[in-house]
Amino acid sequence: MAMGDLISVIVPVYKVGEYLDECVQSIVSQTYKNLEIILVDDGSPDQCPEMCDKWANKDDRIRLIHKKNGGLSDARNAGLDIATGDYIAFVDSDDWIQHDMYERMLNALIESEADICACGIKACFPDKESSLNAKAVIGASEKVLEMIYSDTIYPVAAWNKLYKKELWKDFRFPVGKICEDAFTTYLLVHKANKIVQIEDLLYNYRIRENSIMTSSFTKKRMDEEEAWRKNYEFISKEYPRIKRKAFVFYLQKVNGLIHLIPLDQKKEYQEEYDYLYKVLRDNFFYILLFSKMNFKYRIKFCLDFIKL
Repeated sequence: MAMGDLISVIVPVYKVGEYLDECVQSIVSQTYKNLEIILVDDGSPDQCPEMCDKWANKDDRIRLIHKKNGGLSDARNAGLDIATGDYIAFVDSDDWIQHDMYERMLNALIESEADICACGIKACFPDKESSLNAKAVIGASEKVLEMIYSDTIYPVAAWNKLYKKELWKDFRFPVGKICEDAFTTYLLVHKANKIVQIEDLLYNYRIRENSIMTSSFTKKRMDEEEAWRKNYEFISKEYPRIKRKAFVFYLQKVNGLIHLIPLDQKKEYQEEYDYLYKVLRDNFFYILLFSKMNFKYRIKFCLDFIKL
């Protein structure tokens, strides 16, 4: 492994005073030292800007951006715009990484001559931990995309990956959207010649009760429907062999979303409810009779639909 390979690690920072030190410490303490650590203070209203300043004064590998609040995608994009590394990585500022994460991932990338490396994830709840073991794989785009639409055996998250920088030349995260990784990962995988995934649990993902993706339904959650619909539309054109898998995965996401809408809030979200319901209704017989969903899920889908 050449120590000449510079890894740019982009960390968007917003209202994470309780967790920021642990996050940054886990990056500066990496066994792989040739890092450019880009802290992006996304207009955080708490003590985070001052904490970022302190870290920048402590370690000369840290570059700091203070910017007006624009959301996670905008903050990541700001980091991408100034990154000078040969490789790109992302860490969310309430998470932390294992001390040898980038050494292991860069080794795997170089050994397999791949463009993207992904690793296993440890999901850290307030009262327990759960391992999301990655399946070891080396393959071309279609193989990995098929894994995404097989119950995300290849997670779409941006932060458990190391990318060759040139993959990002034509891509940025969608500003103002949630579920931003689902809007981008399939395009990056498509552009890559080869992808490697290692089983090592190297990324610690902190799951907080008040995060957007763990809270109840809001209109913003419709971004999730849009992201997976765009995945399916792209796959159906570029990879027709796996388009049915992508379509079924999209329908599963729609089914999950509509059941997030509480009955007592149905009127408030009538437009969203009607849209999601129509997608499921129009594809009801396809799911039951023609899709390759396992039998258990088809029965569950049928029962879920009756509840609506």
